[in-house]
Amino acid sequence: MRRPVLLAAALLSAAVAVAQTPPGDEKTPVTEVTDLVNTLLGGLLGGAQVDGQTLQKEVEEAGGLPFRRDVPLAFLGRDELAAYLRGVLDDEYPAARARVDERLLEAFDLLPPGTDLRALRARVLEDNVAGFYDERPGKRRLYAVSEDRSFSPMNQIVLVHELRHALQDQYEDLGSFLSDDVSDFDDRRMAWVSLLEGDATLVMQRFVELRLGGLGVPLGAADDGAGVAALGAPGLLDVPGAPPVVRDQLLQPYLVGLEFARAVWARGGAGALRDAWRKPPESTEQVLHPDKFFVRESPRAVTPSLAAPREARLVSEGVLGELLLRTLIGAEAPAAGWGGDGWRLWDVGGRTALAWRSEWDRAANATEFHAALRARFARRGASSSQAGWEVFPGSERRRFAIRRSGDAVELASADDEGLLGSWIGR
Repeated sequence: MRRPVLLAAALLSAAVAVAQTPPGDEKTPVTEVTDLVNTLLGGLLGGAQVDGQTLQKEVEEAGGLPFRRDVPLAFLGRDELAAYLRGVLDDEYPAARARVDERLLEAFDLLPPGTDLRALRARVLEDNVAGFYDERPGKRRLYAVSEDRSFSPMNQIVLVHELRHALQDQYEDLGSFLSDDVSDFDDRRMAWVSLLEGDATLVMQRFVELRLGGLGVPLGAADDGAGVAALGAPGLLDVPGAPPVVRDQLLQPYLVGLEFARAVWARGGAGALRDAWRKPPESTEQVLHPDKFFVRESPRAVTPSLAAPREARLVSEGVLGELLLRTLIGAEAPAAGWGGDGWRLWDVGGRTALAWRSEWDRAANATEFHAALRARFARRGASSSQAGWEVFPGSERRRFAIRRSGDAVELASADDEGLLGSWIGR
């Protein structure tokens, strides 16, 4: 289950929570939000009896693709959910894997030092999950979170979204597309998850519109960008207490993925989305700019130019990608022009060293990105020059080094200034 388990229905409840929480309140309890959503949607979605089979038929209609087999369904209470998620984390996100991600994100200055990423992600999921499909071998079961085991309006929306994931898994093995050594924060996984979540969110949107249309409620076309999509407007949703990189890794696949799925549907309907499962986007650049997906503009394979430090052990390597570059840089990030990037992360006697290189379509794009990256690290303090690199201070002994050459911009960092200095000065 290496996709975020924060569901589109949870996004609905988060949007309502933001709108309804009085100033000064830290959080609206999940149960209160669920009750509010049920009240708002109960009359609109109709009072007919609903069961798993009924919802499967509606998912087939909304998504234009039949199920190959029935999907088992179970309900969980909040305490049962917490216990289940602990088991999932033990299986799919053990402490050693979380520690590698911590070191990586700290090296990019995306995570405060000392953050327990595994505990943080567990808390965020327990607070926000409204249901999920577990695609692990031997599981393949749908779960809805409901203390009274009911098909409430909230649970219907949750189950529609997750039934679409179950259907995806019946056509393509969701758990085998990427190897386990690809980080949850790697661009390749972010692109894959954005396709899956965007597709399921689009089907959820179409389900709501079809249900409302069947009740005689006047609606615009399912592809007009209204309805559920409006609840995903940037800035509306947040994950309290989570750093931006954790928030974006969870939420952005739903938001940018929905726009991507809508673009694919507009081009070729249900068949085009089905084809995308078989040959998914290779990068979040293709997700953010669907025209690049349609012409299959592949990212460059990029290797950092810095060789490994002496006596270093490679810990991880991967791609940051355009979507998380926006998290790194913020509003100043270039809107386009990313060509590819690659990181390598090493352990050097217990210390951490990162080398990352990004390549851009044109030198002007690289210049723009370099200026934004410099401005981001300049907020940490004055820089110094060393061996062609501009070096910026970080927390404690960590240092960040930046340089640009032609269409490439590079970043090096280490949690020991002596290590960074001797490494980049070789």
